[in-house]
Amino acid sequence: MNRRIHRLRPRRPWVPPLIGIVAVLLGLVGPFPPQPVLAAYQATADSNMSAFNPPCLGWNDPHPARMLTLAVNGMAALGYSVTGYKGAAFTRAHTLARTVNDWSYYVHSHGDYYWYAPEARRYSGFREDAGTCAQNVVFSNEIAAKRAGRATNLVVISTCFNGNANTTMPAAVGIAKTKAGLPAWNGPKFYVGYLGEAYDNDEETFETAFWNALTRGKGVGVAFDAAMLGGFTHASFGADWWGSYLWSGRAGPYSPCLKCL
Repeated sequence: MNRRIHRLRPRRPWVPPLIGIVAVLLGLVGPFPPQPVLAAYQATADSNMSAFNPPCLGWNDPHPARMLTLAVNGMAALGYSVTGYKGAAFTRAHTLARTVNDWSYYVHSHGDYYWYAPEARRYSGFREDAGTCAQNVVFSNEIAAKRAGRATNLVVISTCFNGNANTTMPAAVGIAKTKAGLPAWNGPKFYVGYLGEAYDNDEETFETAFWNALTRGKGVGVAFDAAMLGGFTHASFGADWWGSYLWSGRAGPYSPCLKCL
């Protein structure tokens, strides 16, 4: 998370077409079943603590720890079998090993469009923690190679630049960069990333509202729109999403969403 500020045009919340709303309400009947946490729906939440605290940073940043707790609790409430990792436990090797079986993924770290020397080109990525200030990059193409086309349900990349139009991270986790509601259903998947450079306090404001809305039974699209109404400290803050607006965010290949709107 770099500390410079760039002015970005505020993003207008996306509203699904009326026909999609009607389709959801007509197509989903019966009570919303409780979603137990199942080991089959593994999720990982990684937080880079070292980069935001001394000696890597000149002051103690309290936001990464709180955001990790928000993510772990939010994923668990949605039915994922989630484990949180921070500090020396959050390494590049760990992330690439777990991604094969992750149905949901959260990471807070530094992110950018990094130079990947073996292919002499850039890929989106984020930095590991590993308990040091010299932190390796986890590249999107490395994640893509491990997942080998396997899709993900819910992904929140809490870093700079991984919500930009040129990000290669969504495709790495099997989420196309398209926005869909019904009837243009894009499957049970949703990706969130931040635009340009972002500040931790604004990210926490967004994520608090986002996870709170999801755990109250709102859909991912509505949760995103609610989170974008937060009182952000910096006017430059922005985020974007791809996936299915009218979806519950819950673990598994399909889950209904009677309270998506």
